[in-house]
Amino acid sequence: MDYDAFLSFHGVEFGLMEGTDGLLIVKTGSGGTIYGRENKYLTLATRIMERHNVSVMVSDNPLEIAPEENMSTTMSVAADYIASRNVVSSVFYFGVSKGGQYGAMYGYHYPFVQKWLLLNMPVMIDWHKSKAGLMKMPTDQEVTLLFGERDPSYPYVELIDLLRRENIKRVTLPDVGHTFSHEIDEFLRLAERFLFDEE
Repeated sequence: MDYDAFLSFHGVEFGLMEGTDGLLIVKTGSGGTIYGRENKYLTLATRIMERHNVSVMVSDNPLEIAPEENMSTTMSVAADYIASRNVVSSVFYFGVSKGGQYGAMYGYHYPFVQKWLLLNMPVMIDWHKSKAGLMKMPTDQEVTLLFGERDPSYPYVELIDLLRRENIKRVTLPDVGHTFSHEIDEFLRLAERFLFDEE
């Protein structure tokens, strides 16, 4: 089991699993690879493609590339893929940790994404940038911010409630930590629960 294709642009690596009915963009955490711990991103991509026939593009998150450039490279590659496949709907983004924070900070630049799922983003780092980005998010884009109860950011999540935006919701995952090291099955279900509306 492996990705169908591999891409590299401006120092950002991508693994692509090809489907036909939309695109899920996955942005890993800081320093994360396209495989992740115990191949969790490859397993996620395979699961989504097989169950929903959606293409999955997993983008790594190199430490040496500035956040805005890192995100713009990922989304530029995604936009090119969308254009080349004539994808007009079912474009979702799943960002993990720093990948989630990049979605909060810069997501408003990418109106082709219908739903954003931002997992365990570090609220206590650059909150002013995350807040500013979330406040600019178009109201027709759904944003779900997920936090494990044992994540280091959990004590700060009430800041999100102060945004009072109808298209932004916060969800708590009971007894879950930052890396999902003991909850991999739950991690694999998150995209289906919150992006594909499966329970």
